[in-house]
Amino acid sequence: MPANCSWTGGAVTPFILELPTYKAPQAAEVLRQMWVNTTTFVTRAGTTILALTVILWALAYYPRLDPAQAAAIAAQHASAVPLAAEAEQVRQGDEDHALGQAQLAGSYVGRFGHTIEPLIAPLGYDWKMGVGLIGAFAAREVFVSTMGVVYGVGDVGDNDAPLSVAILADRKADGSALWTPAVAISLLVWFVLAMQCLSTVAVMRRETGGWRWPLLQLVYMNTLAWIGAFAAYHLANAVLGT
Repeated sequence: MPANCSWTGGAVTPFILELPTYKAPQAAEVLRQMWVNTTTFVTRAGTTILALTVILWALAYYPRLDPAQAAAIAAQHASAVPLAAEAEQVRQGDEDHALGQAQLAGSYVGRFGHTIEPLIAPLGYDWKMGVGLIGAFAAREVFVSTMGVVYGVGDVGDNDAPLSVAILADRKADGSALWTPAVAISLLVWFVLAMQCLSTVAVMRRETGGWRWPLLQLVYMNTLAWIGAFAAYHLANAVLGT
């Protein structure tokens, strides 16, 4: 049967499909759609993102470091003799990093990292990685910068060498390496499967009109991620012998 014909009741009739004409989009219409969609996102989803971001910041900022502990850290990094300007800058940077690390460890986020450590320990993670996972809820890439704060190397930026050295030097209580290839594989699987994106949660809440489906999404995706990371960690240990 010809491609341009159809069979109806024994008779052959032509089939005609009119295609619309293709035209270049109008700049004014494109800009209008961009403005409408952007303002809609900012006014609806943006408010939720801002609120959750402030909550994460507050949990990492409070409670503040005890003055006595801060003074002890400062005394450890104090120099008995005057230093050159460059050396003094390095010393001050080391002191600030140590204070930031102690502040994060004692904050609500740090305490929560210690609390969930038994839950994530089967995946090969410790409390420091737990803090990184909490920070990564804002965005996955925040995990690296959070690890920089936890390990006291400051802002990682384009230079990740200090963080790499600190990670490789980290040890468990028994002296074995904390960061192993199995842990790296487990983390990769976690970030592939886990729901860790404030903007996605905010948009889903906006679209569904409530928290029921976003929370259900968080629970089932992170449970799936835990199972996948657990299997990947132990399989990698069995294969690699790490």
